[in-house]
Amino acid sequence: MNLRIATFAIVLLSMLSSAQAELTYDLLLRTNRGDGMDSAIATTAGEALNAEVILRETVTGSDSTLIGTANLNAFNLTLESIGSDGLFESLTLNGDGGFDAGSGASTLTFAAFGPGFGQPGRTSIDRGNGIFEASLGTVTLRAPTLGETRFVLSDGSAVDGDFTTFQTVGFGLESAAANSGGGFFGRALTLSSQVTAIPEPSSALALSLVCSAGLLRSRRRRR
Repeated sequence: MNLRIATFAIVLLSMLSSAQAELTYDLLLRTNRGDGMDSAIATTAGEALNAEVILRETVTGSDSTLIGTANLNAFNLTLESIGSDGLFESLTLNGDGGFDAGSGASTLTFAAFGPGFGQPGRTSIDRGNGIFEASLGTVTLRAPTLGETRFVLSDGSAVDGDFTTFQTVGFGLESAAANSGGGFFGRALTLSSQVTAIPEPSSALALSLVCSAGLLRSRRRRR
């Protein structure tokens, strides 16, 4: 009986460990004022912010990193601006380790054939605590003249296989994340520009202006 209880406990612990293990991927914009994890930044009208396009992998539980053990050999993403008149400019691919496979004004598309072709793929950086990050490109964000503009990153075609490594043969990071209990998320960064109210003159300043006007009129009359 004790053996059965011990065996059941081991199986249960194993199941709980597997349930807690997951891979999560976030496509995000990084500025010198913070990461865009569905967050907002207060800006001045038309202000320009330089941003880096990042793929972040977060590994928890018993799962193993995918982009930390094998380089990205392909990725495809889209950037769009929503709301007000904010816009983005100069979306540029980080093509180190591969080549531009058809990027456009609002898309980044990368591919690599492998080390044998001098294309080792896009590398990642170990940030510690199960977090790995790959730099995919850069872009300039321009804040709206008034109101809010959301800059949203998304998986290029919204199908599995837009993001792959040399070891994920036959499937993409999207399905790997889903199968682990995690997910693949495109994040947004909102730039918010508000009109700054012009402060009303103080009573002393107003009185000073009135007195000055009175003196000026008095001088004109004397002439």
